[in-house]
Amino acid sequence: MKRIAYIISAYTDPDQLRRLVDRLSVNADFYVHIDQKVDITPFEKALQGKVRFVPRHWTSWGGWSQVLYQEELLKAVLGSGVEYSHIVCLSGLDYPMWNPEKIVVFFNENPKKEFIAGFDMTAAHLQYPYYTNYHFFRDLKCSSQWLKDKLIVASRWIMKPLFHKPPQATIDGRKCDIYKGSDYWAITPACARYVVDRLKQQPLRNYFRYSFVPSEMCLQTIIFNSPFRENAILHTDKYPGLPALTPLHFIDYHGFIKHLDASDYDRLKDSGRMFCRKVVTKESDELVEIINNE
Repeated sequence: MKRIAYIISAYTDPDQLRRLVDRLSVNADFYVHIDQKVDITPFEKALQGKVRFVPRHWTSWGGWSQVLYQEELLKAVLGSGVEYSHIVCLSGLDYPMWNPEKIVVFFNENPKKEFIAGFDMTAAHLQYPYYTNYHFFRDLKCSSQWLKDKLIVASRWIMKPLFHKPPQATIDGRKCDIYKGSDYWAITPACARYVVDRLKQQPLRNYFRYSFVPSEMCLQTIIFNSPFRENAILHTDKYPGLPALTPLHFIDYHGFIKHLDASDYDRLKDSGRMFCRKVVTKESDELVEIINNE
């Protein structure tokens, strides 16, 4: 039975991250990225050598920095020398609805399946401003969020009538449609190696560096323009929304992702999903106890 590699991004709630790791610690290894903006000491104390921390990036939501830490985590797994079944991408505020033994068996029984969803935004002519417009300053290291937001908006309005990117990215010298999905997925090491190799290509990096939330498009665009698309989850017809594009997780998303509590348990159970998010210390403690007892 092959092990599972969990790659986890976190910036808050080290206690929740610890119970996530403790719960999943069956035939599994953990690779963790902690946002450079926060003190890593509480996370190191909470995890007590249970995980491998990767080099840290100053991370801003919606910026290229989110792709950089995904790349850092994938490279750490691929460089470990361990032959994993799948690489599962989580946040520190996730929690498993399935018991860890069932998760390990499930992935081992689907050795070629890529649990990553995508929707062809180029073909559907959807959300062009997210990726064809230039979005500057999202990764700016600025202590004032107000000032940063003003710079982001001002630069976008200045650039909008002047310069646009085409609605396709270049991979291996080919024009490729843009696919959108979610930050959270599970892929095979072979697929991950393909992704990391393509991320070395400067035209691709340049395209997504100034896009809006490239972490929901960059990996998906690589995978759904590759042979691995045959084993991935392609959505057609109409745009399905973020919950459907997050194939392993239950999320309650209506403009923001709800913090889950015990009142949500029946919905979580009925969903059949492997994980749920967001789970936070104190607010979600009763829910976690119910899940563990079940």
